[in-house]
Amino acid sequence: MPRQARIDIPGQMYHVMSRGIERGRIFVDEGDYADFRERMTAGLTRAGGKCLAWCLMPNHFHFLILRGAGPLSEMMHRVMTGYAINYNLRHGRAGHLFQNRYKAIICDLQEYLLELAPYIHLNPLRAGLVKDLAGLKDYEWCGHAAAVTGAADGILDRDELLTHFGSLEQRAAENYCRVMTEKAADLRKLNFPGGGRARGAGGERSDLEVFRPGGKVLSDQRILGRTDFVAAVLKAADQALERDKKNGAEVLAEVESESGIAKEDILRHSHQRGPARARAVYCYRCVTEAGVTGRELARELGLSSGAVSKLVTKGGAIRKIGSSVPSIGRRRA
Repeated sequence: MPRQARIDIPGQMYHVMSRGIERGRIFVDEGDYADFRERMTAGLTRAGGKCLAWCLMPNHFHFLILRGAGPLSEMMHRVMTGYAINYNLRHGRAGHLFQNRYKAIICDLQEYLLELAPYIHLNPLRAGLVKDLAGLKDYEWCGHAAAVTGAADGILDRDELLTHFGSLEQRAAENYCRVMTEKAADLRKLNFPGGGRARGAGGERSDLEVFRPGGKVLSDQRILGRTDFVAAVLKAADQALERDKKNGAEVLAEVESESGIAKEDILRHSHQRGPARARAVYCYRCVTEAGVTGRELARELGLSSGAVSKLVTKGGAIRKIGSSVPSIGRRRA
């Protein structure tokens, strides 16, 4: 089954996680942990995001992020790609470091914050890396210490986190510590393996589930929340997609500007390398960005559906490797 497209909406809370390929280590020494933390700090600053909980473990990581103005996908791609390249150089290895792409589950902020933040911060205790909550405060690669002591770690937005535990800082900090103590006493009470609906340790449905008339539940593996929250997020995602969707004319103008190939040369049947590559990119972007069908492109270009399909595949390959389209042809006056 094809994987679903990410939902990337400003202001939403995301549980972001990833693990090493074949569950292998992604952090070997303190230099690795520090490198990743610095990259995340820079990424959050650029994207305008806020982190409400975080934890780096030997073979995986967790972040609870309020998405800012910058796309989450761009931030995580920059952080993880840069880190993987540096990690391979430092440790003399080659190949993929992370298992598949990272997960980014949209979570109902009001419903799950008091569960998710402790869940993430308790990971070192759950894995036996620290003995108790006192030891967790000394675990450098987790946001718990900053939440308790107030000492900035470069990632955790303590003020934003504590806002959800109380209106006054001292009382909010006390509430956070109380919740952490309660959760530490029963580490398996609730888990968050992915999207959809939260489940208990034994796999039973949680009481947060809300049924629609007829007994059906609206669920999406990219979203963790009640039926009404899932519906609202999916509607917002559709609206954002519709706003961002381009039409064929806009795509053609952008390809012309980027390639230096005139519109008429892109649309005209030609075997010249420059126009042919620009035509392939145009076809690919029309299908992926503007929702233009292959049949519509075939009519516009005077080609068969099979020829258009080949152009779309070729255009995707050109875009994937980041090749620039040669400037062959005449520009607009």
